[in-house]
Amino acid sequence: MKRVKTVLVLLSLLGSLSILGCHTAPPPTVVVTPSGEILAPAKPPAPRHEVAGVRPNDSFVWIGGYWTYQNSQWIWVPGHWEAPVRTGSAWVPGHWDPSTRGWVWTPGHWE
Repeated sequence: MKRVKTVLVLLSLLGSLSILGCHTAPPPTVVVTPSGEILAPAKPPAPRHEVAGVRPNDSFVWIGGYWTYQNSQWIWVPGHWEAPVRTGSAWVPGHWDPSTRGWVWTPGHWE
C-alpha cells in the first residue's frame, strides 16, 4: 500500500511539473503609448507587391498597403484608391521606423 501511495505522489508531482513546464511568456504585442505612438516588437516584413487596378476617376490616388501588428502577428492591410482631401493634396505613405523601444509606426497622411 505504501508503494502505491509513493507512486501516486510521484505521478502527481510529475504532472504538476509538466504543467509548469508548458507555461510560456505571452508573445509580445503592439504598444500604444500615452502620446498615441504605436510600437511593435519586431521588424515588419517587406512590403507586398500590389496591383492597383483601374483608377475610379482621374482625381483618385492609390494608397499603397502596409503592415500592421495585431494579436502578436503582422497583418497586411491592402491598398486602395482614395480621393484627395482637397485639390492638389499629395499622399505621404505611412512607414515603420526602428527605435530603441521597438518599431514605431508613422501613419500615412495627406499634405
